[in-house]
Amino acid sequence: MVHYKHMQITNLAKRLELAGLTEKQALVYVAALFLGPAAVQRIAEQSGVNRATTYVILAELAEMGLVSETTEGKKTVYVAEAPEAIERHLNSLEKEIEARKDELKKTMKELKEVSRVEVADAPVVRFFKGPEAISAIEAYTKRKARKDDIVYSISDVDEILKVFPDLLKTGPERRKKKNISSKMFYSGSIQVGDDPKSNRQTKKISEKARGDVSIYSDRMTIVSFKGNDSTGVIIESKEVVAVMRQLFELAWEKQSKK
Repeated sequence: MVHYKHMQITNLAKRLELAGLTEKQALVYVAALFLGPAAVQRIAEQSGVNRATTYVILAELAEMGLVSETTEGKKTVYVAEAPEAIERHLNSLEKEIEARKDELKKTMKELKEVSRVEVADAPVVRFFKGPEAISAIEAYTKRKARKDDIVYSISDVDEILKVFPDLLKTGPERRKKKNISSKMFYSGSIQVGDDPKSNRQTKKISEKARGDVSIYSDRMTIVSFKGNDSTGVIIESKEVVAVMRQLFELAWEKQSKK
């Protein structure tokens, strides 16, 4: 019989957890409901919650309006309120949540304005590591390609073609579809000339490029080619990109005068 009652308490308590009570709150409440007016010691034994914790839980339940404290002679006992008290408690919580939602609506506009200012000033930087880094950067550039953009780049063509053998063919085709023009400093054993059809201008440099840098209108990507230790970085920031584009243009102009 005792075992059956304990199972009942446990099962009912689990269902009350779905109503928002914690595990121990549910156990103590159901135990008190079974016992009627009872001292802390008996409630603790019936619920399986230790005595010290039961005191704390009973105080929480009293604040929720689910138990009340009274005296029998000189002894303090606790009485579980009728189950309808749980519904009243939930209704009270619902009203409290609605009040909080209303308060949030009042301040939402100001919060959004503050959020926009902070986001506008903060660069977004993403890092990729390992052999998938290069593919992740390539997928990003395809996805983010914008019509009529101008791309500045510094590339090691030999390294790029090891990873993407068809890039010199597919790259210009992709740019042409969106009318994207490019200016590229490159190093490598392969000659990459200007291509008016795909709006590509190139300048070969004598020193080996240490990876690949591509600068777009409001973002840039950096890739280092090191096999399993390759690194990819995406920077989304108009301010940072503007500085990098200016440096590239100065280098391009200087190279053109040679």
